[in-house]
Amino acid sequence: GKLENGCVVFVPGWLVGRRKKNFMVLGKKRSGASGSSGVEDGFEGVKVEVLLGCNGGIWIQRALTALENLGTETPNPEVVQSIRNDHARTGMLLVERRVVSRVRNAVEALKLVRCRITPENIEGVVKASAVTIGVEVKDMLKPDVVVRITQCTRTNNHR
Repeated sequence: GKLENGCVVFVPGWLVGRRKKNFMVLGKKRSGASGSSGVEDGFEGVKVEVLLGCNGGIWIQRALTALENLGTETPNPEVVQSIRNDHARTGMLLVERRVVSRVRNAVEALKLVRCRITPENIEGVVKASAVTIGVEVKDMLKPDVVVRITQCTRTNNHR
């Protein structure tokens, strides 16, 4: 298939651990979180899909929210293809582009400090960069900033 509305990042394969599921959605509101608006987690209310390839290829895109709205029953393949086509034709909003870029830079920062690429580590670096430290996306890969935003991976033993 054709990859659209996202970006690909390549990291050494040994940084991506084996997981039961390699496809995940980041930035979703946690059930039971009191008053969670999505802003305090660094995702600004935007859901991002991440596909972690065991070979080190990582695909990041905005989430296909229309598929979530179909319910629990298995949708018709034609409907799914139509939703994917609509998703590909629809341009990304500025906030979506900023969040996808922040997630991409979080993966790059983890790669630079040779830390495991896990959903928990990605979310921790995104939160550290957006909320705790409050750094702009364009500044996330500066050497001094990389050390600060990845500090959470060393203190929480997420390695």
